[in-house]
Amino acid sequence: MTIDTSADSTRTPGRQVIAASWRRSALSGLRPDRDVLPGPVDISAADPLLDAARPVLDEAAGRLAGSEMSLLLVDHECRMVSRIIGGSAIERVLDGAGAASGVPFAESSVGTTGLGTPAEIRRPVMINGSEHYLEKFKQLSCFGQPIIHPATRRLVGSLCMTEVSERVNPLAVPFVTGIVADIADRLLNRSRSHQRCVLDAFQRAAPRRDTAVAAIGDDIQLTNTLAAELLCSSDIGTFRAVVADPALRATTIRLTLAAGTAVEIVVEPVSGTRGAALFHLRPLLAVSTEASAPHRPAPVVAGVAITGEPGTGRSTRARALAADLCEGSAPPIVIDVADRLIDGRPPDIAVALAQAREQSTALVVDGAELLDDKSLTLLRHAAARATPLAPVIVVTGPAALVGAGAAALIGHCPRRVDVPPLRQRTTELAALAARIVADLAPDTTLSGGATDCLLSQEWLGNLTELAMVLDQAVASCQARAARTIETADLPERYQTTSRASHLAGREQAERQAIIDALEHSGHNKVRAARQLGISRTTLYARMRALGI
Repeated sequence: MTIDTSADSTRTPGRQVIAASWRRSALSGLRPDRDVLPGPVDISAADPLLDAARPVLDEAAGRLAGSEMSLLLVDHECRMVSRIIGGSAIERVLDGAGAASGVPFAESSVGTTGLGTPAEIRRPVMINGSEHYLEKFKQLSCFGQPIIHPATRRLVGSLCMTEVSERVNPLAVPFVTGIVADIADRLLNRSRSHQRCVLDAFQRAAPRRDTAVAAIGDDIQLTNTLAAELLCSSDIGTFRAVVADPALRATTIRLTLAAGTAVEIVVEPVSGTRGAALFHLRPLLAVSTEASAPHRPAPVVAGVAITGEPGTGRSTRARALAADLCEGSAPPIVIDVADRLIDGRPPDIAVALAQAREQSTALVVDGAELLDDKSLTLLRHAAARATPLAPVIVVTGPAALVGAGAAALIGHCPRRVDVPPLRQRTTELAALAARIVADLAPDTTLSGGATDCLLSQEWLGNLTELAMVLDQAVASCQARAARTIETADLPERYQTTSRASHLAGREQAERQAIIDALEHSGHNKVRAARQLGISRTTLYARMRALGI
């Protein structure tokens, strides 16, 4: 282990490791004069780390008494979970700096520190006073070391020794290194016990040859033959997201696997463990009622509104529907309003409607909310009176977010299809991602870790954003001549899990309810709060707490 302790400049960092950290901090939008740290967040997910670290830190506390030094522990997302204080002076300084339980100390939140920087570079580092990025930390010096799980090789946290000084005390290095080694040993012992519990539970459940069973724990995954035939690494990533929920409980869920198979899954937590469960899978078969009911041809609805956010696949769905309705006749007429307006050729809706009727084909108007009032009025009348020989299909944004004219057009369509945003399709996301990867590179798959990262994102750009991210990931994977996309192949901003992915089940439900209310109210927070039955102040507080 090599640790650079050379001198630094007070204005420009002289060490490469510090200079690189400052660049990352600046790219995150931080200013050195930032004085207020982010607010504390929920740290219940860090309980396994605390369970392993607490006896070691309690023993270290006795050795630090009266030393005016402190030990700070953060979890894998750099949220502070424990402070060991050696004296009142260092306690006052840390309190003044905002180093409190639950406060995020990632580089993107507070810049260069002995907590976030070791987590970022995955190795120990000394931070002398002036090498801190934020001015408020420059009176402190620290030595920090990442804590790597010996079995999984994953980052589980970072430990830092801090004191009020211009330079790091050299004795901090062996002290912190020894504590980190002791914590790692305890994590390994717990991991072995955890593995035994998961293995015993799997062996009791797996012998039945007619049931697909998988067992997932923090550092173990097991499948019987049937489950191995159904599952791929992307599905395992989805299961890991389920067991990561601190409120994991017995439940039944429905899921679309990466191969496209719809399954019902009974989730059974493994007793005696944290974050481990058995998954009993049953494929769902479509039930045909043709033999038991007389055949009645479905009525053809000729006026259709397809709504959704950009990038959700609404345009693709409209074109596919038009092709189905016009099978055997002339190709559909498709008008992309945005493209026409950009090219300086506003569409003539009256001419397009007449042409569609003359050719007995479908008219697809994509981006109808961009039309003028006269064109919207024509489309509204045409959609309400459309015939199966000349159907009218309009594509718009969500009804709550478009203007009055477009909303009236949607309301006059006899049939409406709302395409949900990707963030509301988490059970399908792994399957969608696997399908996109297969289209880009048929011999390439997603690892469980990469899938876990994808499941944790907000996807404001929907399928378009997902396809762009996977295109870059495939290129990175191919550049290293590999066939499995790992977390490191994803663009950097997509390589970490979000705050939302670690919320408990109740908080996840609350978060989704707030998001839905905001979307239904056009992101008007007063109306959203009224819809939820809470005050606007409470809404703002819950949005901050839940990472919205």
